Amino acid sequence: MSIAALIFDLDETLITDDEATYEALQQTASYAEKQCDIDPEPFYRAAYSRAKQLWRAAPMFPFCNSLGISASEGMWGRFENDGSQWQELHDWVPGYQIAVWEHALSVQGHSHRALAEQLATIFREQRIASQELFPEAETVLQGLRSTYKLGILTNGAPDLQRQKIERSRLAHYFDAIVVSGEVGVGKPDPRVFTTVLEQLAVPAHATLMVGDSLERDMLGASQSGLKGIWINREGQSHNQHHAAHIHAQIANLDELYKIL
Repeated sequence: MSIAALIFDLDETLITDDEATYEALQQTASYAEKQCDIDPEPFYRAAYSRAKQLWRAAPMFPFCNSLGISASEGMWGRFENDGSQWQELHDWVPGYQIAVWEHALSVQGHSHRALAEQLATIFREQRIASQELFPEAETVLQGLRSTYKLGILTNGAPDLQRQKIERSRLAHYFDAIVVSGEVGVGKPDPRVFTTVLEQLAVPAHATLMVGDSLERDMLGASQSGLKGIWINREGQSHNQHHAAHIHAQIANLDELYKIL
C-alpha cells in the first residue's frame, strides 16, 4: 500500500476528551460539595444529563450538530468566532452553562444562582486543565513526520479546537490543520475531507484517516475515498452492517506501524 499522508482526528484520537470532561465534572462537583450539602456523583451526572437535554433543545443545535460541536463543549466554550451564527451561540451559551449547574443544585434541594455561576467558571477552568495527550501520540507523530505528510481534521468550533491544539503543542508536526467550523461543514461531509486533502496536496486513495468515530471519521473517509483506520481504544464491537468501511482497526496509535 503506497501511502503519502495520514490525517488524524483530534478528540479521543490524539488528545483526551471524554476523560477530560469527566475529570472536570468531578472536580466541579467536589467544589460544590464544599459549599453546600450535595452528593457529588449524582450531582455531576444530573448536570451532564441536563446539559445534553438543553443542548438538543437549543435553537442553535442544528448548526452545532452539523459541525460536530457537543454539549460537553457547550459547557465550557466561549465561541468567539466571526459570523452571525457564532455570535448568536456566543450570546446564548453563558446562560446555558449556568442553567446546567442550577439544575444540578435544584435536584439536590438547593437554589443558588451565584454558586451556579461559580461552578460554570470552575468547570471551564478544569476542563481546559484536564486535557492530556494520549501517551503514545507525540512519539508516533515524531516517527511519522519524516516520511508522510500529516494533517488534522477535527470537528468543532474554531476557537475551541485551536485552543486544544495549542495546548497540546502538536501543531508543528502537521502540514495542514482543518477545523469544521472554519469550513462550514463537518465530518462526515466529503467537502471537509476535500479541504484537507487539497491543503496537503495528496490524493484520497493515498491517504489514511485515523479517528475514533465510526459515524464521523470512518463514514466520512469511506465516502471520500480515503482508507479509514478506526482507533478503538475501548474495544467496542463493530456492527458489520455499518455503512462505514474500515480499512483497519487499531487499539492505539503505536499500531499504525503495523499497517504502513
